[in-house]
Amino acid sequence: MNKYSYLILSFLMLLSIRAVSQTFEENVAYGDDAFADGDYYTASQHYKEAIDIDNSNLQIVYKYAESCRLTFDYKEAENYYSYILSKDNKNDFPSSRFWLAMMNKNNGRYIEAKENFRKYYEKHKIDNDYFSRKALCEIYACEFALKAIKDTISVKIEHLDTNINTKYSESGAIQVKGEFLYFSSLRPVLSENVKSIISQTYLSKIYKSRLRNDKWTLNKEIDVKINDKKTHNANIFFSKDNEKFYFTRCAAKNNSQIQCAIYVCNYEKGNFQKPVKLNNKINLPGYTSTQPCLASTGEDKEILYFVSDRPDGYGKLDIWYSVIEKDKYSEPVNLGSNVNSYGNEITPFYRSATKTLYFSSDWHKGLGGYDIFESKGMFTQWSFPKNMGFPINSRCNDLYFTVNQIDTNGYFASNRIGSLHLKGETCCYDIYSYKWIKKEHKEKPAEIKSKEIVSITPEKIEEVKKVNIIKKTNIKSEINELLPLTLYFHNDEPDRATTKIFTDKNYKTTINEYLSLEYKYKKEYSKGLTGYKKQKAEKDIEDFFNDYVIKGLKNLEKFTVLLLEDLEKGNDVQITIKGFCSPLSTNKYNINLAKRRISSVKNYIYEYNNGVFLKYLHNKAVNGAKLNILEAPIGEEQASPLVSDNPNDKKSSVYSRAAAYERRVQIIKYK
Repeated sequence: MNKYSYLILSFLMLLSIRAVSQTFEENVAYGDDAFADGDYYTASQHYKEAIDIDNSNLQIVYKYAESCRLTFDYKEAENYYSYILSKDNKNDFPSSRFWLAMMNKNNGRYIEAKENFRKYYEKHKIDNDYFSRKALCEIYACEFALKAIKDTISVKIEHLDTNINTKYSESGAIQVKGEFLYFSSLRPVLSENVKSIISQTYLSKIYKSRLRNDKWTLNKEIDVKINDKKTHNANIFFSKDNEKFYFTRCAAKNNSQIQCAIYVCNYEKGNFQKPVKLNNKINLPGYTSTQPCLASTGEDKEILYFVSDRPDGYGKLDIWYSVIEKDKYSEPVNLGSNVNSYGNEITPFYRSATKTLYFSSDWHKGLGGYDIFESKGMFTQWSFPKNMGFPINSRCNDLYFTVNQIDTNGYFASNRIGSLHLKGETCCYDIYSYKWIKKEHKEKPAEIKSKEIVSITPEKIEEVKKVNIIKKTNIKSEINELLPLTLYFHNDEPDRATTKIFTDKNYKTTINEYLSLEYKYKKEYSKGLTGYKKQKAEKDIEDFFNDYVIKGLKNLEKFTVLLLEDLEKGNDVQITIKGFCSPLSTNKYNINLAKRRISSVKNYIYEYNNGVFLKYLHNKAVNGAKLNILEAPIGEEQASPLVSDNPNDKKSSVYSRAAAYERRVQIIKYK
């Protein structure tokens, strides 16, 4: 299990009772032991006592700064990373600049954060590792944050009272029937009144509160069948009929490393039945599966969204889904790189009524560490995530966004300033409610007419120059915003009814033929329907062609312009193209079809602008730059299990929007 696993249970932080009055060497030894065991709070106490005795040892100062960061003591961490940078003449601590920038951001100092991220990136961009990529991403995130905090969204945020929140950590609030609130809380196993000679142990359990006179009653633990005394229990989620629910159990390896599994339990006549652990498809042995969320497809099937660090993801923790039919779970599928990133995507919540996924990410552009985002879609087709804005998001961590069953309001968890806390003002998580309010009319500022003279200061000119430099040097970042670049095809195209793996067709030719069939798609998909249902079916097809097929072609045109610009700068480039098919025909046939589709996209690149890319493909460019195109055809193996594979039902297997989604090629990687 990797070192980021402690994020899974609402940033689990276990605290210990510390020894006092130790020597410098003893404090360092105790601190090292605690840090190795993941007990960062105890480690920070011992390291602080050590540097109070002698602050000349930068190694110990750095460990203290790290301990503070890992217990969300942003201010203290910022101070000591800054101190290290001022003293580190030999560059023994190269990560200090990066972490200082992160602490700048968590303390709302976005201008300083942006500058420190820029300095780190300029020095480390050649590394092309997680930290250099993250620094580049955060430069734009800081620019976004500076704008977002000035553009407050119309929502009322309330901090729930002490009937729900404690000085420990609460998270994952779900309102059921408008009457009950279920949530998780990390609390001490022993009463605070009980004195113990051993370290205090903290355990996560699920609690319940009832609404009485518009106020939540004092919370109580739910049934011991669910709150197992040997594991952390959290992340409860009810089915639509409230007769079944999913939750997570996690076993702690040490204070920061845990491995989680998803369980399901029936809820009959107000009583919890014995929970059952889901099979190895969902709970892949050796990996974490957590934070379950259930969605309805409207076709007597359900979708289980969940978080896992299993192989073949895009980052650390990714969001996956499995289709449930007759209590059987399909093989989990990754949501794709529109949602998942190099970082962590966690706490999914899907609202079926609006086909919207809410989740938290530490990678997409945000105001703090984790921000809440929304994305429209289903299965592997998602719009690019939209930040929920300020004050839903803050400079701290915001996660576990949920929407009520009875309205559009809901809850989320945050360690923002104002949360109750045990040690440090941002140590712990509380539950907050949000309520949307009507947006007040804001008068737009007067537009500057073309003839008006605008004063441009020398400082403004320098700022524009800096922005332009960043834009020029970050072609890859612009390209990554287009990825995965998805291109769509008509059924069995190009070159129908053949087993060839190559085609002479250019994708642009193929797409023009596809677009000409929009009328036929409308006619076939709406066949047998009348009135509103017929109009809705036709609108579904029209939206698909506009929002996906045409958009894909436009993105391909943008991509090729940026690709050429990158190669002209002398950079070697490797791109990976992945092919997909609907479940019609055999898998062997579909793999060949996927290869032909990839071939048509390659032909588009070969023939672009009179063959301008050929010199880079054949290693004949004067500047030495090379272009390499990798293929990854997968046939129907990842096609949605909800798409019909009946060749006699062309309405569903050929002309439906769901089937059309599956017939695609994606440019998935740009290296």
